[in-house]
Parts: sequence; C-alpha cells; structure tokens
Amino acid sequence: MDPYVYKNSNVLQNKLNIQDEQQLITVEAQLLIAGILDIDSILPEINFNHFSSLQKIHHHLFQLIYEWAGEFRTINIYKNEKVLGGVSVTYSHFKQIQTDLQAIFTWASTINWSVSNPLLAKDFSTLMTDIWRVHSYREGNTRTVSIFMKLFADSKGLSFNEQLLSDNAGYLRNALVLASVEESPEPEHLLKIITDALGLTEIKSVAHDQLNVEKYQTIRQYNVSTYEEQPFTIHPKSNIDD
Repeated sequence: MDPYVYKNSNVLQNKLNIQDEQQLITVEAQLLIAGILDIDSILPEINFNHFSSLQKIHHHLFQLIYEWAGEFRTINIYKNEKVLGGVSVTYSHFKQIQTDLQAIFTWASTINWSVSNPLLAKDFSTLMTDIWRVHSYREGNTRTVSIFMKLFADSKGLSFNEQLLSDNAGYLRNALVLASVEESPEPEHLLKIITDALGLTEIKSVAHDQLNVEKYQTIRQYNVSTYEEQPFTIHPKSNIDD
C-alpha cells in the first residue's frame, strides 16, 4: 500500500484534502507558479554544493500542499514509460537516496562549471540526469530538479534558458527517461536541449521559435509535445520495510 495516497485512490494526500485528481493538479500548478515567483527569497539559504539544496527547493515549492515537502520518499516507486516500452526507470532505493546524492555532489565539486569547459553541456546534462534518476521525492521531482539546475547555473555565472525547458516539458521528461536507462542510455536527446539552454548552439537563418518546434516535438518515433503526466505507483516488487 502506498502511504502517500488516499485509500483506494491514486490521489496524493494533501493539506487541502483535495481528493479529485484533476483539481489537485490544477491547485498544485498554481501554488508551484507562486513558489517559483518567490524562489529568490530562499537563495541565501541554499548551498549548491550540497544535496540539501534540493530539499530546500522542494520544500519551498510544495510546502503549502504536502506535509512531506522537502522530505525524501520512504517507498520505492515505479512508472510505466511509453518510450521504454512500458517499463520503468530504475530509481534509487529509498534507503540509498542520501548516499546517492552525496556521491553526485562530490563528483560535481570536481567539475569546471564555466564556459571554458569544452564538456560543459555534457557535464551539465550528466548532473541533471543523475540527480533526476535518484528521484528523491514522491512527487515534484522533475520540477525541483529543473529549477535547481537553473539556480545552479546562475550560481556558477552561466546563462541558462529555463523557459526552453518549461516550454518543452514533455520532451525534457522523456529525454531524462532515456538518459537514465542503465543498460543502454540515450543521453543525446537531453544533451541537445541542454546545449541550447546554455546558449552553446549557433543558430543560423532559422527563427528561434521554429527551431524549438522542430527540435523538441519528437523523440524516436514518439510525439512528446503532447505528453501527459502519469502517476507514480509503489514499486510492484518493493516493500515499505525493505
């Protein structure tokens, strides 16, 4: 049984006691926008060299709706992915979340986060993929990681077009899924949009809006421009006490 949802439902338990899934999605989105607009208020508290930065961002964004905002999940999760033929990414075991994040931030501390790094886009994509694959939270992971990457870029003096990611959320999530496959990852999809977001792509004779439409509508044979978010479930082979 998933302790995060209402009984006999996929709706997450929330402070507003909303038990209609679509209404919860709508209210959550409104509160998220308010949190993003006020994100600068927590910047003095954030240490971008430590995984606690993710917790502070998640808490800020979701504290008005979820009791567990900023807290690591306590179950193993699963989501059928169309681009993976219906199977799920293997996310971190909930007991390994802190250890896995610590290893990622230790690696990040060794990287030259400046435009003088010829592998900047690759390193940036790797950092985003690795943090995302841990999937620290029961809900709100992709949004938290996306905002973290924008703020992280700012802290390193990098230009980063977060609106590009927001405008192409379906592409971004599916690109993260494919980059996170353990056996045969496909990082090139994510690398493409991250390279553009960092302003490292030379755009010649093509309107910027047109470029985005052409580049971010499909991954493989899938049209991801109309991607609809599906709920996570408790992993079918996991036990809360595992």
